[in-house]
Amino acid sequence: MPTPKKLKQTGSLYTAPLVMPEAEKPPSEKEPLSKAESPLWRELRILVAAKLYGSERLSSERAAKLAGINHVEFLLSLGFYKVFPLQAELNELEQRRG
Repeated sequence: MPTPKKLKQTGSLYTAPLVMPEAEKPPSEKEPLSKAESPLWRELRILVAAKLYGSERLSSERAAKLAGINHVEFLLSLGFYKVFPLQAELNELEQRRG
């Protein structure tokens, strides 16, 4: 009797190797998502950068680099995260004035 290619003979029985579908594999066996492919990573980087900029820990230019987007796009996206784009400049002007 010819043996099918993917079957192994164990005693008098033939067994097929256990192959789990991708959805059922444990997380350690799944292929990791690359950061470029996942919109979640992009949003997370922008969120972190916006919060660091809003707390005045980063300049807008450095926060944009952290977010991985250009400076203008970063400033325009701050409204979505409820961060005023010119808060640092406004605080600086208020300190000079008074």
